[in-house]
Amino acid sequence: MVKLKAWLNANDVLCQPTKEHAIRALRHLNRLEKKQLFSPDISFMRSAEGHWFEMMAYELFLDLATQTDTIKAVVLKGADAPFRWQPVKMGQNGFYYSRNGDLTLRGNGQDLAEFDLLLQKKDGSIVFVEVVTSPADLKDFLQEIYYKKQVIRYLFNQKAVTFILVTSFPLSNYKGGRKVLGSDEHISISTSPCADLRPYIAGNWPKQGTKPRVPDANTCYMSDLKIVAPFHYQTIHATERDWTIKQICNSNQSELILPSPERTASLVKKILFGSVYTSAFKQICKKYTIQVKGEDLSYEMVIKRYSQIILAADLPDYTPLIYLRFRQKKEYHKLVYHHPGVFKYERRTPPKVGFFLWLESLEPQLGTSISLDIIETLIPYALQIPRDNL
Repeated sequence: MVKLKAWLNANDVLCQPTKEHAIRALRHLNRLEKKQLFSPDISFMRSAEGHWFEMMAYELFLDLATQTDTIKAVVLKGADAPFRWQPVKMGQNGFYYSRNGDLTLRGNGQDLAEFDLLLQKKDGSIVFVEVVTSPADLKDFLQEIYYKKQVIRYLFNQKAVTFILVTSFPLSNYKGGRKVLGSDEHISISTSPCADLRPYIAGNWPKQGTKPRVPDANTCYMSDLKIVAPFHYQTIHATERDWTIKQICNSNQSELILPSPERTASLVKKILFGSVYTSAFKQICKKYTIQVKGEDLSYEMVIKRYSQIILAADLPDYTPLIYLRFRQKKEYHKLVYHHPGVFKYERRTPPKVGFFLWLESLEPQLGTSISLDIIETLIPYALQIPRDNL
């Protein structure tokens, strides 16, 4: 880590994107994204700009890897990823390319994390890179970084995990940025704002080939990364689920011991306790408000609109969740507990993701007593944990 950080600091001029990087990055964008880079709609423009800047950082590191032996290889992505895409299905564990060539980690088919860039150092250890174009994206950023570091630490048996943050703004100007800089394992690279880089691609630019980059000594595919620790996510999840239920059911215990003492505890992002019997959900509706898109739903309204109710919890704070299977479409509605006593709609879970398949596989198994115990025990636990400590 020290050698890589020292080299990057000593060669800060080389760490700035050039016109060549800006133009090469365009080969990873589809036709619509290229058009949206100059869209008057600010939301479309920012989204396309974020992807463009991410691929600019990728092209930059491809060049840096040829100039220093502190970077052994850059994991190929985007237009350079293998053409064959593996559709999401249950049982998939490990690193996979998404349809767009993004680098994702799947656990039982569920996308657990997406890495903007992955590098391999000379000693074989893994470095991950995150690319940010807006200070607003730093909210809850440390929690995301912590999870990714824990994942790499476990999968590759690394004691230390180097993390590089590339931003298009001065990181130290923001509180969230200064928190990121507080670790010796973190490296930051700040570039010119995207507005200053945009003239590089204004007007007509040379057509760039979309053929994959031929792997050389400084690049590798994601499949070349050898995971050294066993990673059967469904088993890991079951261990945490069973431990949590055991803690909840232990009435003689004054304080919950969460998470479990297992090494894999930090890898679980969400616990699916199971599908709730309708009779149990009727009792839940008597004690808590079910609110979807601003509308308070009665038990009868929920049963009419939804065919399945699943009880879950978000980690690491164990906030109770309810997933409702919509009858009209193949999708789930995620409801998050909000104090006082309200489960509010947050977003939908579409059918083309691995998490949807996992939800579909759950059979009714939770009765009234255990369902209410889970909710009533986890609510005070979640509320007592300050968000800044996660």
